[in-house]
This record gives sequence, structure tokens and C-alpha cells, in this order.
Amino acid sequence: MRSVFRVITALVLVSGVVWAALALALTGAGPEGAHVPRAVGALLLAAGAVAAWRRHSQWAALAVVGVGCVGIWGWTQTVRPATRADWAPDLARSARADVAGTRVTLYDVRDFRYRSTSDWDAAWYSATYDAKDLTGAWFIVEPFSGVWGAAHTMVSFGFADGRYLVFSVEVRREKGETFSALGGLFRQFELTYVVGDERDLVQLRSNHRKDDVYLYPVDASKERIASFFLDMVARMNALHEKPEFYDTLTNNCTTNLVRHLEKVSQRQVPYDHRTLLPAFSDALAYELELIDRDAPLEEVRQRYHINARAQAAEGRPDFSRRIREPLASAAAGP
Repeated sequence: MRSVFRVITALVLVSGVVWAALALALTGAGPEGAHVPRAVGALLLAAGAVAAWRRHSQWAALAVVGVGCVGIWGWTQTVRPATRADWAPDLARSARADVAGTRVTLYDVRDFRYRSTSDWDAAWYSATYDAKDLTGAWFIVEPFSGVWGAAHTMVSFGFADGRYLVFSVEVRREKGETFSALGGLFRQFELTYVVGDERDLVQLRSNHRKDDVYLYPVDASKERIASFFLDMVARMNALHEKPEFYDTLTNNCTTNLVRHLEKVSQRQVPYDHRTLLPAFSDALAYELELIDRDAPLEEVRQRYHINARAQAAEGRPDFSRRIREPLASAAAGP
């Protein structure tokens, strides 16, 4: 038993030192990358733990690492999300809204036109929407190619006048910054709600990134969809006023959508692997009866897989209508 305890203790100590090194190196890191010299503090922590083990006991070593990790965690909490930075061009503006009852005037709605994932014509606009004119909501899932379980999720809202508006919860990158799931655990990225046209946010993913995209109609009453929409607007405004850090596990695209979906679902939304691995989030929506259940899930997925329709509708002003039509009719006509 003593040897087992020694092994467990060693694993705990190594895990604590590794966490400390990552926290010191990655917390608050920007485009310049990890702060490697700062991570040297973890080596001092490791040296202290080894000395305590040799001179006193395993418990003393655990105490050294425990106190060190608590201190480092306390320091990480002093790092605050940026309100201003040299943001990446596609994230240069942050959407906000004026709300008067059910009427919402949105500013800085993104409407880029892409020639490739790195070449575009930038545009933003302002527009007014009324939650009373909502005709439906669509749950969008974009599994990432080659990364098991990883995906991006979004929600699109349709209005009686034919307009569609997408909400995408994203990392707000700075110029030269690239996303990493590991960095997302250590206060490295800010969180933002990107609001845009489907010809931007959907077409970018289906036609230019070439990722699979699934567009599921949400099965909910008009009242619940209006609550869903207004709740997302309120959260967007709150982030505009008080920024937050993205967190890979607790504050990402899907965990935020789950909180909003609770406004739509008549059942409590469980937090399980389908939230942490959002490529399977449509299975959760299926279980909660938020999307079609008249066929097995795989058939429903194929029904709402829109890539062929999106390719056929590329560049067309009625892109949103075409990606919702059966494939044959979407590809036909002028």
C-alpha cells in the first residue's frame, strides 16, 4: 500500500507542476505566444517539492505543490479580458443592440463576401428586427474535419420578410493569434457573439472551409423561439459591456447555446459528453426533441446536410432559401 501511495503522490505532484507550468506560460498570452520564461516558476515549484519530500515527507511535498498551485491560480484570476485590442480583421467589430420591447436594432452585423478563407470583402450593417416576426430557428453544426468530436455550433433565426440572422459564439482573436484548445483553458482568448448574414457565416464554412454543415430546424413554439432570440441578444449585449474569457470546457460555443436552448426545450438540458464534444450536439438536440425525430438520427443528419445545396447556391442573393430546399430544386433554376 505504501508503494501505491508513493506512486499516486508522484502522479499528483507531476500533474500539479505541469498545470502550474501551463498556467504560467499560457495565461494572458497573446499573438506573441506562450510566456516560456515565466514558466520557469514551475521548475522552482518542482524543486521545492522534491526537497520537501527528501527532508520531510510526501505530505510536505504535496503541501508545497498545493500552496504553489493555489497561489498561481489566484494570480490567474487577476488577468482580465481585454476590452480593446488589435483584433483580427474579421472580428474587428463586436455586435451590440438596442432593445425596445420585441424590437431589436442590431449594429455591426457581419456580411463578408469571401473569395477564399483569407480573401474577402469586409462589410457590416445595422438593421432592425422584431421578435414577433420570427418564423423559426435553425441549429447549425459544423464538425471539424479530422478532429474527432470537435465542432462549431451556431443558431440562425428567420423572419417573416425573408431575412435570416446567425448568432455564432466565438473566440475573439487578436491579429496574428491562432486558437488552441489548450490555451482556451488558461484565459488566453476573449469570448464574443458574432452576428451575421448566412451568406457570411454559413457559406464561409460550407463553401470555403469545406467542412460539413448541418442546418436543423428547431421544433419549438414561436413564443419559445422569441425568448431564445431575445436571450441571445441580452447575452450579446452583456458581453459587449463586460467581456469574458472563452473557456474550452465551460464557456464555449456549445455551452453558451445550451444555456439559451434551455429557453426553448421543455426538458432540462443535460451537461454530458455531447456538450463537451459538440460534433455530437445534434444527438442531444434529437434526444430533447428539438429537431426532427420522424426518422433515425443518421437519416435526419443526411436530410439537413446542406453542403451540396450551399455549393449550388453560392453567391446567390437567395442563398438562405436555397439551402433550405430539397437538393434537386436548389440546384435548378436561375
